[in-house]
Amino acid sequence: MAKPHLRSDGRWCIKVTVKTPTGESKQKALYGKTRTEVKQKEKLLNAAIQNQGYVETGKLTVKRYLEDWVKGLDSVKLVTKESYEENIRLHLIPHIGHIKLQQLRPLDIKNLLTVLKDKNLSARSRTYVLAILNAALNEAMALQMLIQNPCKGVTRPKSERYKIRPMTVEESKQFLGIAKERDDHYYALFLLAISFGFRAGELLALQWQDIDFKTGKIQVRHTLNRKYLTLTAPKTEESIRSIDISDQATIALQRHKDKQSEIKQRTPNWDSTLNLVFPTTVGTPTKHSNLVNRHFKPILRAAGLPDTIRFHDLRHTCASLMLTANVHPRIVQEILGHSDIKMTLSTYSHLLPNLQKDVSDAVGDLLE
Repeated sequence: MAKPHLRSDGRWCIKVTVKTPTGESKQKALYGKTRTEVKQKEKLLNAAIQNQGYVETGKLTVKRYLEDWVKGLDSVKLVTKESYEENIRLHLIPHIGHIKLQQLRPLDIKNLLTVLKDKNLSARSRTYVLAILNAALNEAMALQMLIQNPCKGVTRPKSERYKIRPMTVEESKQFLGIAKERDDHYYALFLLAISFGFRAGELLALQWQDIDFKTGKIQVRHTLNRKYLTLTAPKTEESIRSIDISDQATIALQRHKDKQSEIKQRTPNWDSTLNLVFPTTVGTPTKHSNLVNRHFKPILRAAGLPDTIRFHDLRHTCASLMLTANVHPRIVQEILGHSDIKMTLSTYSHLLPNLQKDVSDAVGDLLE
């Protein structure tokens, strides 16, 4: 039986006999800072060999493994898989792809996160990259390709929480007023976003058959894939919902539909394939970037509002207006399509203390 020995670089090393995918035997070197550490690694590896069928994958690199892993991944939605592929290609492969899978260490992953931070990738994005890698390596463990997941020893990046910047009632009126005054192509879309908190993808995927003008209801059934401009299922079941809209929104949508009919009549190449409510001027799906850069941002500037306001802040604006109007958080959760009320409460907890005084006064009035 091999014994640990101290290398010239200060690390301890021990060699263990393992099997390759072809059934051949080979020596695998294990390294550690101390003799105890390498003995523990030897113990874990021998247990994996005897009980779990561990196989030495030899020259398999992290790049090859991640590419194969994400290619065969069918447990997530298409949009999520595409996001995994993009992050693997942009952030994981360039920095750790060359390392052999079974030689990947926590320090390599820590250094990766440092490099991504130096490239100004947000803490949230770095955490997402780490989560993707962790999921891939967990499966490698399940397949007996790894003894341990090296992500286990890496500290998760501390997130810098984005400060929500909802518009006030007056700012919302100002924004919508400018959009209406300009007769903007997406005025009704902006009205729905502020009034009911629809996500951009949900609005851009909205079809006329999703709107019932008689009952004043909108069915959210799809979201628009930004990359392929195709309709896909929403991320969660809670996102599939029915919303009762106001008379103001119904009137705006009816006017938008009449205006769209006029455009269709004078547009020979109009694309009616998807029957979208908010398509381009030729009926095709609207790109999110075009909506923001050609319509949303110019209206913000014209209204004298900060250019730092994001389209998603219209959703926050809706939640803020509802909570300020004393709408129960459970109703806010249902309208926004949050998967859990905890998400609603944690996201908008800063608004709740302001409402407590109103609640206290209301209870006091009842008892007087």
